[in-house]
Amino acid sequence: MKTLLQTLTVITLMAVSTTTAKAQSRLIRNQGFFYGVEGFYGHGTSLRSTHRYDVANFSPSSYGLKVSTNWFSGFHFSSGLTAGVLNYESPGMLTFPLLVNGQGYLSKGANTPLVYAEVGYGLRFNHKNQDKGLLYEAGIGYRHRIQRNNFWVVKAGFQGFHNKEWLWDFELGENFDPNHYIWYDLKRQTITLTLGFYYSTRY
Repeated sequence: MKTLLQTLTVITLMAVSTTTAKAQSRLIRNQGFFYGVEGFYGHGTSLRSTHRYDVANFSPSSYGLKVSTNWFSGFHFSSGLTAGVLNYESPGMLTFPLLVNGQGYLSKGANTPLVYAEVGYGLRFNHKNQDKGLLYEAGIGYRHRIQRNNFWVVKAGFQGFHNKEWLWDFELGENFDPNHYIWYDLKRQTITLTLGFYYSTRY
């Protein structure tokens, strides 16, 4: 009899714990402000340029870190500002992205799939031959509650960065100038994988 009571007690506690966890995941979390830190890697898929040199051997792969502050304007949408550091491997370019972002959530509960988009500029950080350019990214993800108001977020997306690079080039004929530098377009495209941590002001 004692063993049966102990077994029933354990089963009851497990059921209550499971029910509580499910109830917690359904609590409305999409209100107020939240702050994020994200690390990401971008696998280069395409690099196009208008200059005459062969870019087939270049790699537009990238990696970086972003921080953001966001506000929920409804249970299913948030928007905010993002800043970070983004490094492209080849041709090398270290940028300082300043972006506006938006995220849409399938559920207003703690654990939910999401879609996101962000757009802005990658500012020139320390490169002499390349200039700032348009930076944009969009994709899907999932937010999972760790405890209280802390969350893990994983994302997969597509990123594009369009900027200009100036290189020495020559023009034959009467216009030949040994000091002639020309601006060329660079268009990098990458598939991004992101792991982030969010802190919400609402518990």
